[in-house]
Amino acid sequence: MKRFCLALVLAAACGGKAPATSQTSSAMPTATPANATAGDPSCPLEVPGTSLTVEDTAGGAALVFVTTGDAAELSKRANAFAEMHNKHDGPADAMGMMFPQTWKAKAVDIEGGARVELEPAKPEDAGALQSELRMHAHHLTGGSCKM
Repeated sequence: MKRFCLALVLAAACGGKAPATSQTSSAMPTATPANATAGDPSCPLEVPGTSLTVEDTAGGAALVFVTTGDAAELSKRANAFAEMHNKHDGPADAMGMMFPQTWKAKAVDIEGGARVELEPAKPEDAGALQSELRMHAHHLTGGSCKM
């Protein structure tokens, strides 16, 4: 009887559903849902159909936003992001306020979107800037700039 109960317990333990595993990806493109809201005027990711990648530049890095949606609205938001960052004037949780004040930002229109190029005050800080932008881009998902 003990062997039967033990066999039954072992069979039940082995036959259960495997625990769910989470997968993480280092890929940074993030899709914006069609029902995104426009809560942060400095957040290009709130334009439906927008994705984000990070590219290294000679002096720092660029957040590259492309969209299948409204490229003009994305460009407007990228420019607002760069302007808010450079003036360091805006709501504390806005994308334009997310990065160190010593960095300088410039928005550039590209086909289907915009890129916001960021450079540190000291050229030797470019590597740290690149790493920080990649970390932020990894967390910026779901059509929002909230972290």
